Amino acid sequence: MIHCWNIYKLKFELINNRLSGRQTLLYLSCILFVQTALRVLAYTLAERSNRWDNLDTALFPVFLAFGVVYSFYANGGGKGKDFISRFISLAWVFGWRFVVMVELPLSFCLYVVPSLFIEIPDQTQWYDVISSAGLSLVFYFFLARHIRDVAMNRLPTEKEMSDFREEHAEDFDQAKYPTILRRYIATSIDMILVLSAFISFIYAHQAVGVIDSTIELWIGVAIILSYEPILTSALCTLGQRITGIRVRKLESGERISIPDAYIRSIVKLLLGIVSFFSIPVTRKRRALHDFVARSVVVYAD
Repeated sequence: MIHCWNIYKLKFELINNRLSGRQTLLYLSCILFVQTALRVLAYTLAERSNRWDNLDTALFPVFLAFGVVYSFYANGGGKGKDFISRFISLAWVFGWRFVVMVELPLSFCLYVVPSLFIEIPDQTQWYDVISSAGLSLVFYFFLARHIRDVAMNRLPTEKEMSDFREEHAEDFDQAKYPTILRRYIATSIDMILVLSAFISFIYAHQAVGVIDSTIELWIGVAIILSYEPILTSALCTLGQRITGIRVRKLESGERISIPDAYIRSIVKLLLGIVSFFSIPVTRKRRALHDFVARSVVVYAD
């Protein structure tokens, strides 16, 4: 078994020498697979690399070497034990935590939100390289701290060792709160329905030539912004009906109001799939738009 999130259990296993060579190899294989997939994806999507791309690529092994050396001395240098297994396994688990808790929120704030108001260059810029370098330094600094904890036999506390999901098992019950896949399917069904209705409406009116592009735009906005809020507050959307889920108020379990439904839909529309990322790790499997609207998604009675 390998860990993907609970770094405290991994540190406990490392301190007590419970990590086998096979597990270390599995951690290394996972790291190599993810890194290779990301590089291939970046190469495939990039139209043409510029000098900043080349600099970022050149800096990657430099920061990796720095991180390895810094972590090596954090492990006790030449007197330290099991450095390779500690570095590889902790890099994998801490890497996932770092991506979810640091990189994704920063990317959203620094790139996604500004792109709604200004045009963001498609190619890599100097500030992208600086931010990447800064994140690399922060990552290796905190990774070395975890390695130092293991080297100094700092056992995690019982609270750190306890799994958050185990403590609040009822709030993660898949029999009560739908999974991210089911909710994504419901949203996809609704999106297909709305887009189909909008396209059909436009084609029907273009055939008789009684509507201009500006009116088309406003009709499209009205359809997109009205379908889900109105139906969600009244009963349910088609996607929610098919997948057997309902949106309710967090405190009372009643249907949400139209204003809250509109706020929920607008936030979900702005954030897109990013809004769903919090579902697997939050109590009652709430998405970001659920937090904003104080709602929760449950199975239909």
